[in-house]
Amino acid sequence: MRRSSPISQALLLSFVLLLAAACGETKVVCPAGSHYSGSGTICLADEPLDTGGGGSDETDTSGPGDTPTGKDGGDTAQVPETLQDIQGTDDAGGDATPDTKPDVKPDTKPDTSSKASVGAACADDYDCLSGLQCFGSWPKGYCTIVSCDAPGNNCPGSSVCYGEATLKLCHVACELDGDCRLSDGYACKRLSAAFGGIDAQLCSPSGKNPAGLGCSKASDCAGSATCLTDMPGGYCARLGCGISDPCETGQACVLRNGKPVCLKSCVADVECQIGGNNPRKCVDKTDLGKQPVKVCLDSTTSAPVGAACLADLDCETKLCSIFAKGTCTVGGQACMNDTQCGAAGPCKLDPAAEKGVCTAPCNKDKPCPINSVCVPGSDNTSGSCQPTCKGPGDDASCGGVPGLLCVFGKPLATVAGGAPPAQYACAPQPAGSAGAMCSKTADCTKALCLQNQGKTGGYCTPDCGALQYCPFGTACDNSGMAQCMRLCTSTYDCPGGFACSKLSGMTSSVCLPP
Repeated sequence: MRRSSPISQALLLSFVLLLAAACGETKVVCPAGSHYSGSGTICLADEPLDTGGGGSDETDTSGPGDTPTGKDGGDTAQVPETLQDIQGTDDAGGDATPDTKPDVKPDTKPDTSSKASVGAACADDYDCLSGLQCFGSWPKGYCTIVSCDAPGNNCPGSSVCYGEATLKLCHVACELDGDCRLSDGYACKRLSAAFGGIDAQLCSPSGKNPAGLGCSKASDCAGSATCLTDMPGGYCARLGCGISDPCETGQACVLRNGKPVCLKSCVADVECQIGGNNPRKCVDKTDLGKQPVKVCLDSTTSAPVGAACLADLDCETKLCSIFAKGTCTVGGQACMNDTQCGAAGPCKLDPAAEKGVCTAPCNKDKPCPINSVCVPGSDNTSGSCQPTCKGPGDDASCGGVPGLLCVFGKPLATVAGGAPPAQYACAPQPAGSAGAMCSKTADCTKALCLQNQGKTGGYCTPDCGALQYCPFGTACDNSGMAQCMRLCTSTYDCPGGFACSKLSGMTSSVCLPP
């Protein structure tokens, strides 16, 4: 039988070797007319048969349809017809090169570390971190949690849940406008619970209405301004301002209801009108630098009794009583002079620390406005109107004015006039004065420190003197000690380690060591 040429055998051998590698086989299958050498991938050609019967070579007796076998009776293999039928390794035995691309879902995006947190821009939910949503109603999207007030929808990290209507979103907190996406139309809004929100600064969309214009919600107002909804028609204004935080051009920083706010400057009433049944006036005020200014306001926005003030023009009563021109060196309590600080002094005078409270003169025949009472002054015959409060620690009722404490005492008069029963009222109680807290006598101004049994605390008890007069919040003990004792309704009104008890000869209870 005719033997194949060396070239044909080599080509066929390549096909078989490739096929074996592609199929993951470890054996070498040689074509007809050759046999495996026993090492490597070498097939050796069979020797021709000896027709005389003496040779050891075999004759190729296979037909065209037969399967060739090796000399040693090894595995069989189908020989490919063309090179295109072969897929597998290259000549060096490397990995096979796939002829198709990896199976990637076209409708999904790979998860990357570039996903955005609360407040970042987004096109869809996929752009935001897991658990966040893309709020597309805001400029260029806003990664957030919608309905963050629902159970389980807590805002992550330092973000804050806030909403102007029924829809509440997680907002990123901020300090300055630069902390927000200014180029996308966002600003650091200064919000307040007093106007239907919360006390916080949050990155929110900036509205179009400038200072002084009407509004219904904070997002109506440009920049960091919020909406003063307690004024008819609303009023766009920025909360918080001062010497180190000035207002924008065309605005002035004044106290409104005791709080600094940027209001629209004006010269005449016509500059303040916003239309509708919402009259505005150009009102004389004093800015935080104690300079006269004119700003747009409605006619009922002057501060009530008890609110913070710097000048008489800030108050409805047209009387601002300055109670502090500095702070005590130790503790930082508001003070007018060194005497008020006592051992915590001296009193460091500072124009920026000057504070006052809106008040009005009063006496037994001249009662105070509603929600206030007449707190006696130094002669116990006249005094000043101060707001009522609920009990110790009720700073909200006292307007948060430093130096004003909610004290239980005997007013001179109420709205109804006459001598009212003892009740709580916001009253000044400087360090070292009658009823003020102390730990030793050195803490008191011309007074003893009445201490509890453990000597861990007490309050100042000055001598009432021949007039038997004591400041508001105290009463004179006429049992022989002649000291101003702290009035109380329960131990809650007393320093730790004291009881609320009655002394012989006194009609009111006072704080005493048990």
